[in-house]
Amino acid sequence: MAPLNRPAPVEVTYRNMRFLITHNPTSVLDWPFDDGSSPSNQIVDDWLSLVNVKFREEPGCCIAVHCVAGLGRTPVLVALALIEGGMKNEEAVQFIRQKRRGAFNSKQLLYLEKYRSKMRLRFKDSSGHRSSCCIQ
Repeated sequence: MAPLNRPAPVEVTYRNMRFLITHNPTSVLDWPFDDGSSPSNQIVDDWLSLVNVKFREEPGCCIAVHCVAGLGRTPVLVALALIEGGMKNEEAVQFIRQKRRGAFNSKQLLYLEKYRSKMRLRFKDSSGHRSSCCIQ
């Protein structure tokens, strides 16, 4: 059997969040959901809770996220974190697609389009203020 042609891992960075989209690492938390589908509310809650804790406890750390090829389920989870962190839904999709061509199928795009942020990942800066804007 010919080896699978899998895309190389890519890093997605937004504000103080860093994600590595990859395939099949070892020693991981397992939150399975069907290929080509969207995650359950429980998986979303568990994922965002993990992201919240990791980036608060270890600012600047990187969370590796995977599925079989890193084109569907993984980008959906990363997009949810970006949206909860303040990015607009369509911007999150385009941001990930710039780094991961072929990410998302039509069902996942519809899910992300309808997703409404609860602003669960709006982190405070070192002075205690919420990080909602920046000056460049």
